[in-house]
Amino acid sequence: MLAVFLISVLFILYTYALFPIYLHVKAKRKDPVECAQPEEWPTVSVLIAAHNEANNLPAKLKTLSELDYPKELIEWIIVSDGSTDGSVELLEKEFADHPNRHVHHLETALGKCGALNAGVLKASGDIIVFMDTRQRISSNTIKKLVPFLANPEIGAVSGELVLANDDTLEAENFGLYWRYEKWIRDNESRLFSTTGATGALYAIRREDFIPNKLGTILDDFETPLSLLKQGKRTLFVQGAYAYDKVSSDLKHEFARKVRTNSGSWQTFHNNPWLFSPSKNPVWWQFLSHRLFRQLVPFAMILAFLSAAIGQGPFLNTMLVLQIVFYAVAAASYFQLPGTGNKLFNIIVVFLQLNMAAFIACIKFIFVRKEIKW
Repeated sequence: MLAVFLISVLFILYTYALFPIYLHVKAKRKDPVECAQPEEWPTVSVLIAAHNEANNLPAKLKTLSELDYPKELIEWIIVSDGSTDGSVELLEKEFADHPNRHVHHLETALGKCGALNAGVLKASGDIIVFMDTRQRISSNTIKKLVPFLANPEIGAVSGELVLANDDTLEAENFGLYWRYEKWIRDNESRLFSTTGATGALYAIRREDFIPNKLGTILDDFETPLSLLKQGKRTLFVQGAYAYDKVSSDLKHEFARKVRTNSGSWQTFHNNPWLFSPSKNPVWWQFLSHRLFRQLVPFAMILAFLSAAIGQGPFLNTMLVLQIVFYAVAAASYFQLPGTGNKLFNIIVVFLQLNMAAFIACIKFIFVRKEIKW
């Protein structure tokens, strides 16, 4: 049992600490990708898939109108995926006098990837910039992203999601986790390529787009991987911002993490080539970052069971420490007196993230329920 415990703990430490540190050391030796401002800016199609987003659309249209990009070179395409909340009527009214702004309504909802597939068919720009409805974006976003796509070795460029918090400890620590995640992606990008993009903001050449299967959950994972399979890089571009905030409804935030993790398992299943070091140019990063992160909750279970079953003072001590760790998390989750501090809440967020990964794996294996949005 001692060996099982030690291997489990080492696996967790490697995934969350040793891998990111070693990745950072390797990435520091690489020069960042440079790009020059083009003499002529390419045409761009901003593409958004929306399902019942009438509440978010006005703010999104405002932020699009503030983009610092030649107006004659940019078109907006918003695909309504079976919306029934007045989104289509709102868009048709807003777009009436703008020839470069289009709304396409799908009577039958196909899911996000189905809507994006339909939108690309309508697009005429050399570059497709994918966005979500909820987030505001910085005005310099497109000018930050598109110059990198002049390099044929680069297949996709990902913007930077910036999370604001609502002054709760939970939101603050989810934001801290996201900054940690961006640090890893930035290092992966510098070393060669990330294995995904920020779904709220990423861009590719239109000619490189490969339609995703209907029912695909994570277009921002599948699309960069389709390019990676061709040897093309996905870069993380700092300074091209999409602004979001952590939901104050932690149940909603938890459900969103379960959905994202379910999408990861779906992508693993659909792309077995990812597990081959001869086919996947970022095989080590993929395993260490994407796959191992999904397996950490199982390592945590093994660490607890091996300490509980095993004998000896060391394992007994480790069992007590784990019980204290989980007891602290439970007390903080239920907001018992004396638990409202940042350290305790970090433990809660860590366990929530891993619980979401555990549930997503179980659902993928046993349920396989179709997720459209």
